Amino acid sequence: MKAKFTRTLVHFAVTTAITATTMNAHSAEEATSTQTQQQIKKPAIERIAVTANRRSQDLQEVSSSITALGEADIARAGIIDVTGLEQVVPGLRMGSSGGEVRPAMRGARTNEVGVAGTGIAEQIVGIFQDGIYVPTTSSGLGALVDVQRIEVLRGPQGTLYGRNTFAGSINIITNQPVFDDLLGSIKVETGSYNRSAYEGIINIPVSDTLATRFVVASDRHDGYINNLVIPGPSDDLREKNQFYMRNVTKWQPNDKFNATVRFDYSRKNSNSEAIWGYQQIAGYQISETSPGSGIFDPNATITAGHIYQPSDTQHDDLGPYDVYRNSFSLDKQESFSTTVALEWYTDFADIKWTTNYSTLNGKQYYDNDYSDGGIDFVGGFGRVDDQKTLSSELQFASNNNDSDFSWIGGLYYFDQEADWSWLSHADTTGDGVSDSVVVPSWGNPDYDPHTAKSIAAYGQLRYQISEDLRVVGGLRVNQDDKAFTGDVIPDWDDSAMLYKAAAEYDINKDIMVYASVATGYRTGGANDSRVVARGADPLYDNEDVISYEIGMKSYLLDGAMRLNVSVFMNKYEDVKAQLFATSCNDTTTGDTVLECVSAGTATTFEYYENGGDVETKGLEADLQWIPIDNLTLTGTLSLLDSEFADGYAVGNEQLRPLLALGNQDGRQDINDNSSQFSFEGWRPAMAPEYSMGLSARYEFSLGGDSYLVPYIQMNYLDDYYAFDTNIPEVRVDAHLMADARLTWFINDSVQVEAYVKNIGNKAILTRGVVHSQIVDGLPANSVQANWSNPRTWGASLKYQF
Repeated sequence: MKAKFTRTLVHFAVTTAITATTMNAHSAEEATSTQTQQQIKKPAIERIAVTANRRSQDLQEVSSSITALGEADIARAGIIDVTGLEQVVPGLRMGSSGGEVRPAMRGARTNEVGVAGTGIAEQIVGIFQDGIYVPTTSSGLGALVDVQRIEVLRGPQGTLYGRNTFAGSINIITNQPVFDDLLGSIKVETGSYNRSAYEGIINIPVSDTLATRFVVASDRHDGYINNLVIPGPSDDLREKNQFYMRNVTKWQPNDKFNATVRFDYSRKNSNSEAIWGYQQIAGYQISETSPGSGIFDPNATITAGHIYQPSDTQHDDLGPYDVYRNSFSLDKQESFSTTVALEWYTDFADIKWTTNYSTLNGKQYYDNDYSDGGIDFVGGFGRVDDQKTLSSELQFASNNNDSDFSWIGGLYYFDQEADWSWLSHADTTGDGVSDSVVVPSWGNPDYDPHTAKSIAAYGQLRYQISEDLRVVGGLRVNQDDKAFTGDVIPDWDDSAMLYKAAAEYDINKDIMVYASVATGYRTGGANDSRVVARGADPLYDNEDVISYEIGMKSYLLDGAMRLNVSVFMNKYEDVKAQLFATSCNDTTTGDTVLECVSAGTATTFEYYENGGDVETKGLEADLQWIPIDNLTLTGTLSLLDSEFADGYAVGNEQLRPLLALGNQDGRQDINDNSSQFSFEGWRPAMAPEYSMGLSARYEFSLGGDSYLVPYIQMNYLDDYYAFDTNIPEVRVDAHLMADARLTWFINDSVQVEAYVKNIGNKAILTRGVVHSQIVDGLPANSVQANWSNPRTWGASLKYQF
């Protein structure tokens, strides 16, 4: 199967390159034969400048897999936060649950979220906003407003972007102040679920050397998930109530220096679904072959639905969007960020110094028995976050554009302090009934944060060997240090040396081919002290990746088509597993885990372990074509073969992960206490073998400056799993998703828009988790689900001046 997949990739890549070269040669012949008709203007793809290499370059000149979206592309696709990018970027999946973002790309995925006893969760795809690293999964769902472009870089970006760009990066570049015009816009929107949104933008040129730009946005809607306990929308889950404000001021006294100061403020206060998924959909459980035998049946009992709901539960959930929850839910967050960027343009180099300080305070709470039983209103579980982050980067870049030699280098510093507490319920009046949400004694009530520090030095060179051939080389040295809550877990530190090497060759002025090798890493960390006391290793190591890639960037058909293709092979080493395990409550007794289960002294915990390697290879293609005037087609394709490698196994004699799954096709022997659980041959979460996207838009002229633009976007995905544990309950079947939008540009200033998202009203798993519990004294693995948004519709009116 692997050999067949590899042959398919090579065949497709070679065929594409030959076809592209042939098409360009044919176009050149046509152009030569029609030189007398130069007055006829043919449609052409707009050129896009990107800063993926920390300097402005044409998209087609960069030896990396990049999807670049301009302002109009973002608006057409309805992208209001990073989760919308999966519809337009080949190979990118954006899982989510609660207020957390879970990006996945090229066989790497984001499992852990937030800040808790196990440390600071860091996504595998780095998110950067105007060059500033967004440090946690909790801060990754900010509003995207007044954005100039988004660049999604696929593959490790360690040399220029550093830590936690393990699988790629998402670079968000906002519009900057301009000095020569007073301009702005106002947009209002309404839609399903009582949506009401607005955004306002104004650019004010204070003088010839000073300009400022203000952005204000608000977005509200009722919950997408009907909570049937109380009539009406007041307790519905996944509502939205978000406000965002930004001010950017730029001072440029001369052409040798400028200074930019940026302030961002955001807050949200909503009913949310649960942090890790809001619905129980199945459960696995093992039992003794006979009472007291200590021997367990290797075949688990599988039960659909909720397997541990309270005994006084009145109703089962009716479906993904109709549930019963008698506790309140909350997703409350407030963040503030200040950035100062200073730029000097000297004869030696362009110098940029960027410093950012940001804070995030958040609170999430949810009904953790997932039912209308148990404790009313306050019966739940949650987390409080308090994060402070300081980063600073000093960058130097060559500015001699006529030279065959260009370079960029810099120094980087990152310092984060993240405090956290668990939330639970308590009886504060003494009547025996929980009435308040509190930080319990075991929930880290005192200020005792995790800290993460990183320093780095980096450089990248580009040399023009000949008119058609260039080479690129880069190196980065990182040092990371972490300290953790409490005194039990030792401090963690590690260093990494990352590199990139690439060769670029111009077949002609419109086709460039390249080959590259690059490395990246995601930082290691620690396990919760309670889990360490029950057998987990205190620390886990960095995850490393080496990526080999060949690709082609091309303009074809006299510029009417842009086709970019890449073939890659990634090897991820020491890949971390998120595990839910059964253990003895007291490991000093010498009892085995199964003996503790039989004695009723077992418990369950989450922990992390470097399980082994993941091997990935694939192909990605990105197409834009204007076949006739006014019609634009775009297409994406991703082929992916990703699986856990031989020897990927987890657990030990004191911690038995996924014990209640039984022997599960021979992946463990539950009655052998030395047995590990094997993931070998399973696919990592959110890694479909193939996915395809297609969009089309046509501009109908209505006379004058008025025109009508219908747009449709479709994505087809092969089946995949929403969690690393590849059991049927987290399998996502192959499916087609479709969105549509109609925009009427009345004139240069006014436009009206209507849209429908998820036309087929498909409920798709965006996250599945296989948890561990003790239910009726026996190990159980429950399957917890988070579903995509249902069908929504809306309309907007925008005025710009």
